[in-house]
Amino acid sequence: MRIAVDLLGGDHAPGEILLGVADALRADFSPEDFLLIGPKEITESFFKEQGIPDIPEIIHTDVFIAGDEKPIVALRAKPKASISLAVKAMKDGKAQGLVAMGNTGAAVAASTMGLGMLKGIRRPAIAVTFRMAENSFILLDAGANPTPKPLHLFQYGLMGESFARDIFDQDRPRVALLNIGSEASKGSPLLQETHQLFSDSDFNFVGNIEGNHLFSGEADVIVADGFSGNLALKVIEGFAEFLGQAARNLSDDDKNLRASFRSLLGAADYSEVGGAILLGVNATVIIGHGRSRANAVLSAIRFVREELQKGVNQHILQSAAAYSEPAQSSHD
Repeated sequence: MRIAVDLLGGDHAPGEILLGVADALRADFSPEDFLLIGPKEITESFFKEQGIPDIPEIIHTDVFIAGDEKPIVALRAKPKASISLAVKAMKDGKAQGLVAMGNTGAAVAASTMGLGMLKGIRRPAIAVTFRMAENSFILLDAGANPTPKPLHLFQYGLMGESFARDIFDQDRPRVALLNIGSEASKGSPLLQETHQLFSDSDFNFVGNIEGNHLFSGEADVIVADGFSGNLALKVIEGFAEFLGQAARNLSDDDKNLRASFRSLLGAADYSEVGGAILLGVNATVIIGHGRSRANAVLSAIRFVREELQKGVNQHILQSAAAYSEPAQSSHD
């Protein structure tokens, strides 16, 4: 098992990315566990300053794709970009997992085009995990495909169910469809047709779920198109930041309230999970937040290792083989 790390992705690259890798090496990872893609001289100098004698293998590049660049255009114009070289290394079998903190669209496009899709899966989905003491759930898609077809949403449910079985240790995760009402007739034709697909399947489908019920514990997997899912994610993150600032402004007399705020914020703190997993591609890809610091990088590295060990892609393939024929025959 080897993890490729894009050192040039994100707002604080390469320093915070390197520091996250260094923290992993000081913990329970070895240099053989990593393949680093980024500036060789800077990387070697950094590890030397950190007192780390054994340095992971480095693929040198100083080219990266900025957050405001159009993914497809940038990937074509910059074949030596760090995300492109990282994906190529995975395609060549030099790594099995990837941590990328940069341009999300570029990471999705590079992974999809460079690695290909799992057999039976038509589109990838970004799956975000909200881990709480109670009512944990997975939201997908959080931005990979803003204009899906019913089959794509159905397969998001399939992938989310497989992922939920692995991380929540559940036999039959509850699957719901994010919509503007609980009735089957609500929403766009896309959502109505997808609702019918789920209803006709063997999924543990609990119907539509509205945005104000995301944290209610009614579902373990919540399926959305990439536009709605990303919008919901950004609202949650923004409100979490608002609460975080409010907690910091509390006086010392409000320690209990401050502690309660922080325990709630963990559900939407990307540094705790490390990032979101890109489901559907022929590898394990974790896409982190562009603002990630070293602690989030370390969390993402642990996340990749955990998913590689659990074999989520193998479980998705098994589910796709069972569900693909009835879904694809009439709704492709």
